[in-house]
Amino acid sequence: MDLRALPEHGTLLAGLGAAAAAPVEVYLSTARRMLERMVAQPDWVSGLALERKPGGYTRNFLFGEGGISVWAMVWSPGATTSVHDHHCSCCFGVVRGAVREVWFRPISDTHAVATGEADRGPGYVACMLPSGPNLHQMINAGSEEAVSIHVYGYDHHLHASSVDREYQIARL
Repeated sequence: MDLRALPEHGTLLAGLGAAAAAPVEVYLSTARRMLERMVAQPDWVSGLALERKPGGYTRNFLFGEGGISVWAMVWSPGATTSVHDHHCSCCFGVVRGAVREVWFRPISDTHAVATGEADRGPGYVACMLPSGPNLHQMINAGSEEAVSIHVYGYDHHLHASSVDREYQIARL
Protein backbone atom coordinates (compact mmCIF):
# COMPACT_ATOMS: atom_id res chain seq x y z
CA MET A 1 0.00 0.00 0.00
CA ASP A 2 1.27 3.44 -0.88
CA LEU A 3 0.69 5.69 2.11
CA ARG A 4 0.59 8.70 -0.18
CA ALA A 5 -2.82 7.43 -1.32
CA LEU A 6 -4.25 7.93 2.17
CA PRO A 7 -5.58 11.51 2.31
CA GLU A 8 -4.54 11.99 5.92
CA HIS A 9 -0.93 10.93 5.24
CA GLY A 10 -0.21 11.88 1.62
CA THR A 11 0.45 15.53 2.41
CA LEU A 12 2.55 14.61 5.45
CA LEU A 13 4.73 12.26 3.41
CA ALA A 14 5.17 14.78 0.63
CA GLY A 15 6.36 17.29 3.23
CA LEU A 16 8.71 14.72 4.73
CA GLY A 17 10.31 14.01 1.36
CA ALA A 18 10.85 17.73 0.77
CA ALA A 19 12.25 18.19 4.29
CA ALA A 20 14.95 15.57 3.67
CA ALA A 21 17.02 18.19 1.82
CA ALA A 22 16.37 20.92 4.43
CA PRO A 23 18.53 21.69 7.48
CA VAL A 24 18.42 18.89 10.05
CA GLU A 25 16.21 20.86 12.50
CA VAL A 26 13.54 21.26 9.81
CA TYR A 27 13.72 17.60 8.83
CA LEU A 28 13.46 16.33 12.43
CA SER A 29 10.60 18.72 13.21
CA THR A 30 8.74 17.54 10.11
CA ALA A 31 9.34 13.86 10.93
CA ARG A 32 8.15 14.39 14.51
CA ARG A 33 4.99 16.20 13.37
CA MET A 34 4.22 13.44 10.89
CA LEU A 35 4.67 10.71 13.50
CA GLU A 36 2.62 12.60 16.09
CA ARG A 37 -0.28 12.80 13.64
CA MET A 38 0.08 9.15 12.62
CA VAL A 39 0.11 7.81 16.18
CA ALA A 40 -2.77 10.07 17.23
CA GLN A 41 -5.08 8.23 14.81
CA PRO A 42 -3.97 4.59 15.02
CA ASP A 43 -6.90 3.06 13.11
CA TRP A 44 -5.24 3.63 9.72
CA VAL A 45 -2.74 0.85 10.54
CA SER A 46 -5.56 -1.71 10.48
CA GLY A 47 -5.90 -1.15 6.73
CA LEU A 48 -2.29 -2.13 6.04
CA ALA A 49 -1.29 -5.66 5.05
CA LEU A 50 1.61 -5.92 7.50
CA GLU A 51 3.83 -8.98 7.67
CA ARG A 52 4.07 -10.63 11.06
CA LYS A 53 6.59 -13.06 12.56
CA PRO A 54 5.56 -15.02 15.66
CA GLY A 55 8.13 -14.49 18.40
CA GLY A 56 9.99 -11.86 16.40
CA TYR A 57 9.53 -8.56 14.66
CA THR A 58 9.09 -7.55 11.04
CA ARG A 59 10.02 -4.44 9.08
CA ASN A 60 7.36 -3.39 6.57
CA PHE A 61 8.40 -0.77 4.04
CA LEU A 62 5.78 1.98 3.72
CA PHE A 63 7.43 4.87 1.89
CA GLY A 64 10.75 6.03 0.57
CA GLU A 65 11.86 9.14 -1.22
CA GLY A 66 15.38 10.48 -1.57
CA GLY A 67 17.13 10.17 1.75
CA ILE A 68 14.04 9.10 3.75
CA SER A 69 12.46 5.72 4.40
CA VAL A 70 9.38 4.96 6.50
CA TRP A 71 8.77 1.52 7.97
CA ALA A 72 6.08 -0.12 10.09
CA MET A 73 7.52 -2.50 12.66
CA VAL A 74 5.27 -5.25 13.98
CA TRP A 75 6.48 -6.60 17.31
CA SER A 76 5.22 -10.00 18.48
CA PRO A 77 5.27 -10.60 22.23
CA GLY A 78 8.87 -11.37 23.18
CA ALA A 79 10.40 -9.76 20.08
CA THR A 80 13.82 -8.21 20.66
CA THR A 81 16.26 -6.33 18.45
CA SER A 82 19.99 -6.54 18.82
CA VAL A 83 21.75 -3.78 20.74
CA HIS A 84 22.54 -1.38 17.91
CA ASP A 85 23.43 2.11 16.78
CA HIS A 86 22.19 3.87 13.64
CA HIS A 87 24.15 5.40 10.76
CA CYS A 88 21.34 7.90 10.14
CA SER A 89 18.65 9.87 11.91
CA CYS A 90 15.98 7.73 13.55
CA CYS A 91 12.49 8.78 14.61
CA PHE A 92 9.82 6.41 15.83
CA GLY A 93 6.30 6.51 17.14
CA VAL A 94 4.28 3.80 18.86
CA VAL A 95 0.90 3.24 17.24
CA ARG A 96 -0.37 0.24 19.15
CA GLY A 97 0.82 -1.83 22.10
CA ALA A 98 4.04 -1.01 23.91
CA VAL A 99 7.74 -1.48 23.35
CA ARG A 100 10.54 -1.15 25.86
CA GLU A 101 13.56 0.89 24.84
CA VAL A 102 16.78 -0.02 26.63
CA TRP A 103 19.79 2.32 26.33
CA PHE A 104 23.38 1.16 26.38
CA ARG A 105 26.88 2.55 26.72
CA PRO A 106 29.66 0.95 24.68
CA ILE A 107 32.58 -0.42 26.70
CA SER A 108 34.44 -1.74 23.64
CA ASP A 109 33.95 -2.02 19.89
CA THR A 110 31.83 -5.12 20.43
CA HIS A 111 30.22 -4.90 23.89
CA ALA A 112 27.92 -2.52 25.73
CA VAL A 113 26.27 -2.22 29.16
CA ALA A 114 22.70 -1.19 29.86
CA THR A 115 22.25 2.29 31.35
CA GLY A 116 18.47 2.66 31.52
CA GLU A 117 15.14 1.71 30.06
CA ALA A 118 11.64 3.03 29.47
CA ASP A 119 8.38 1.56 28.28
CA ARG A 120 6.96 3.38 25.26
CA GLY A 121 3.19 3.22 24.83
CA PRO A 122 0.75 4.40 22.18
CA GLY A 123 1.35 8.00 21.18
CA TYR A 124 5.02 8.10 22.18
CA VAL A 125 7.31 9.77 19.61
CA ALA A 126 11.10 10.22 19.70
CA CYS A 127 13.72 11.51 17.26
CA MET A 128 17.50 11.27 17.38
CA LEU A 129 20.44 12.16 15.21
CA PRO A 130 23.34 9.83 14.53
CA SER A 131 25.48 11.93 16.85
CA GLY A 132 26.48 8.67 18.52
CA PRO A 133 26.76 6.67 20.20
CA ASN A 134 22.99 6.25 20.54
CA LEU A 135 22.93 2.56 21.38
CA HIS A 136 19.59 1.03 22.14
CA GLN A 137 17.53 -2.13 21.99
CA MET A 138 13.80 -2.44 21.41
CA ILE A 139 11.77 -5.17 23.13
CA ASN A 140 8.12 -6.12 23.21
CA ALA A 141 7.99 -7.28 26.83
CA GLY A 142 4.19 -7.37 26.86
CA SER A 143 1.68 -10.06 25.96
CA GLU A 144 0.12 -8.17 23.04
CA GLU A 145 1.39 -7.29 19.58
CA ALA A 146 2.86 -3.81 19.18
CA VAL A 147 3.16 -1.65 16.06
CA SER A 148 5.51 1.29 15.64
CA ILE A 149 6.32 3.57 12.72
CA HIS A 150 9.97 4.45 12.06
CA VAL A 151 11.31 7.28 9.91
CA TYR A 152 14.96 6.86 8.96
CA GLY A 153 17.24 9.30 7.20
CA TYR A 154 18.53 6.87 4.59
CA ASP A 155 17.71 5.86 1.04
CA HIS A 156 16.33 2.31 1.13
CA HIS A 157 17.74 1.72 -2.36
CA LEU A 158 21.29 2.30 -1.08
CA HIS A 159 21.16 0.69 2.38
CA ALA A 160 19.42 -2.45 3.54
CA SER A 161 19.00 -1.13 7.07
CA SER A 162 19.51 1.86 9.35
CA VAL A 163 21.72 -0.16 11.68
CA ASP A 164 25.35 0.91 11.73
CA ARG A 165 26.80 -1.42 14.34
CA GLU A 166 25.58 -4.18 16.64
CA TYR A 167 26.88 -4.95 20.11
CA GLN A 168 26.82 -7.84 22.52
CA ILE A 169 25.48 -7.17 26.03
CA ALA A 170 28.30 -7.20 28.57
CA ARG A 171 27.53 -8.58 32.00
CA LEU A 172 29.57 -6.75 34.63
